[in-house]
Amino acid sequence: MIKSNAILILKTFSETEVKLFEEFLNSPFFNKNTKVIELYKVLIKYHPEYKDEKITSKNLFKELYKNLKFKESHVRNLFSDLNILGEKFIQYIRINNNYTYDKLLIEELNNRNIPELLGKKIRTLEKKINSVKLKDHDYFINRIFIYEMKSFIMTDKSLIESYRPDEISSKIKLFMLSLMESSLHLIVEEQRARIKHDFGFLKHSLDYLRNHITDFEDSPLLLIYYNLILCFFEKNDEKYFFIVKELLRINFSSFSRIDKKNIYGMMQTYCAKRITKGDRSYDKEFLNILQEMLQLKIVTQKEKDFISLNFYRNIIILCFNLKEVSILKKFIPDYINSISFESRMSVAAYSNAHLSFLQNNFEKALDLCNKIDFNDLLTSTNDNLYFKNDVKKLILMCFYELNFLESAISLIDTHKHFLKNSRFIKEEMRKKNMNFLNFVNDLIKLKIKFDDFELVKFKNKVLSTKGLTYLNWILEKIGEMENKIIKLKVKS
Repeated sequence: MIKSNAILILKTFSETEVKLFEEFLNSPFFNKNTKVIELYKVLIKYHPEYKDEKITSKNLFKELYKNLKFKESHVRNLFSDLNILGEKFIQYIRINNNYTYDKLLIEELNNRNIPELLGKKIRTLEKKINSVKLKDHDYFINRIFIYEMKSFIMTDKSLIESYRPDEISSKIKLFMLSLMESSLHLIVEEQRARIKHDFGFLKHSLDYLRNHITDFEDSPLLLIYYNLILCFFEKNDEKYFFIVKELLRINFSSFSRIDKKNIYGMMQTYCAKRITKGDRSYDKEFLNILQEMLQLKIVTQKEKDFISLNFYRNIIILCFNLKEVSILKKFIPDYINSISFESRMSVAAYSNAHLSFLQNNFEKALDLCNKIDFNDLLTSTNDNLYFKNDVKKLILMCFYELNFLESAISLIDTHKHFLKNSRFIKEEMRKKNMNFLNFVNDLIKLKIKFDDFELVKFKNKVLSTKGLTYLNWILEKIGEMENKIIKLKVKS
C-alpha cells in the first residue's frame, strides 16, 4: 500500500470536501494535468481510510495507463502533483472559511489604490464582524484591522477621532485576552510540574481590569479568563469558580470548541488544586466536569481525535476514589478505543486493574498491573510519571489486601526511592505520596502487631493530614481493624 502525503490530506476530507476537491482539480486555473484527476477518482473509492491492498503503484499505474510498461516514477510524480494541489485546496478552504479572504481582498484593493471599492468592502466586513457574538482573539484582531484600514481612507480628523477610542479599547482587550490565556497555560504547568513562574506583570494587569471591569462586560470570554485566574490568586477562590461556571452556562453556545475545551481544562486544574489542599468534595465536581465534556464531545480540540492519556486517567482515578464502579464499567468499553493505538493495551490493563480492585478481585488487579508496559505511555514525561505512580500504589494496596506483607514493605522502599529521585515530580505531589506510603507502612505494622492505643493515634494522624491520596481506602482499613476490636470485645 502506498504511503503518501497526498493520502494523509485526503483522509481529512469531509464528504463535502471530497466533492469540492474534484471541482478544484477540474479547474484549469489550478490544474492542467488530467491524469491527476483520474488518479483522484480512483483513490476516492477508498475514502476515508485508504487502507485497501489494491492501492499500490503497479495497480494504480495499470488503471491509469492501461497496457503501457510500468514506470514507478509516473505514479510518484502524480502523487507529488496531487499533494501540492491538496495543500493549495486546504489553504483555500481555510481562507474561505474565515475573514482572511475579505481581509486579503481589502489589502489588495488598498495596494491597487481603489478607494471607492475599498470603502465598500470595509463596510461589508465591518457588518460581518459586528454580527459575531463571540468576542475572542479573532474578533478583536479583525476590529483592529478595520480601524487600521479606515485610517488609509479617512483623512478628515473628526472622522478619525470618532473611531480612535474604539480602536484603543479593542487593542487593550486583545492584549488582555492574550496575556490571560498565556498565563493560564503557565498556571496549569505550575500545578502539574516542579516549576515556578513570575506573575508580577499579570497581577498589575488584573488590578487594571478590576478597576475598569465595566469596560470588559461585552467580552464574556475575557471575563471567564479573568475569574479563572482569580481562582488561583485570591483567597476566596471558590467564589470565582462558581462565577466561571455561570458565565460558561450563559454564553456556552457562543464560544468556539477550543475555547470551551480550554475553559473546562482550567476548571479541572482548579478542582485538582482544591483536592490537593484536602477538599475531597471536589472529587465529585471534577468527575462531573469530565463527564460533561464527554457528553458535549469537547474532550479534544478536533471532533474526531484521540482522548489524551491525562484526561482518561483522571476519570479512572476519580471513579476509583469515589468507588463509582457503574460509571467505570461503562466508561472503559465506551472510550478505550479513543486512546491512541500504541497505548491502548496498556491503558486497558491499567483501567481494568482499578476496576478489578474495586470489585475486590485483587489477584486479577495485580495480574493486570504486571501487563502494563510503561514504554507505551511515554507520550510525555508527566503522563508516564503519573501512571507509574498510580500503578505502584495499586500494586501496594493489592499486596496489602492479599496479605503479601513482605512484598508490600519492599515495594514501599522502592517507591520512596522512585519519588526521591524523580526530577520532574512536584514537591506537593511527592509529599502527598510519601504520606500515603508511610501510612500504609503503619497499617502493615498494626496488622503484624496490633495495638489498640496505636490504632487511635494512627487514625487521628490520618484524619489531620490534608490532601492524602487514597484517604478513603486507608480509613476503610482502619475501620476493619476497629470492627475486629468490637467483635473481640463482644466475644469476651
